[in-house]
Amino acid sequence: MRSKGQKESKKHEARLAKKVDGKRNAGSGAFWSRKGDVRSKDLLIEHKWTGKASFTIKAKVLEKIVTEAVLDSRTPVLGISLNNENYVILTEDDFLEQRQNLQECTCQKKAQGA
Repeated sequence: MRSKGQKESKKHEARLAKKVDGKRNAGSGAFWSRKGDVRSKDLLIEHKWTGKASFTIKAKVLEKIVTEAVLDSRTPVLGISLNNENYVILTEDDFLEQRQNLQECTCQKKAQGA
């Protein structure tokens, strides 16, 4: 029988997988060939859920998802469901790259519409 936390975690992994056009990994990435909880074409997501008001992020968890994502040619993401809110953590380099891509896209749209 699964605990409330396991059920909630699975529900949030499924929700996130749908939003990124990805799939949940069986066994939450326990198999050597399919790491992470959720994977899409470009993302590898480790997801953590807690119904509490706080959550401790350990360097070991971040290092693990970064290593696994790099080996799989995907962007590492740590998804967190905390106190009924959903968050994602990216490396600073990935965040800045995505920000730049968004700005370039916006500039191109403005130039085309002008």
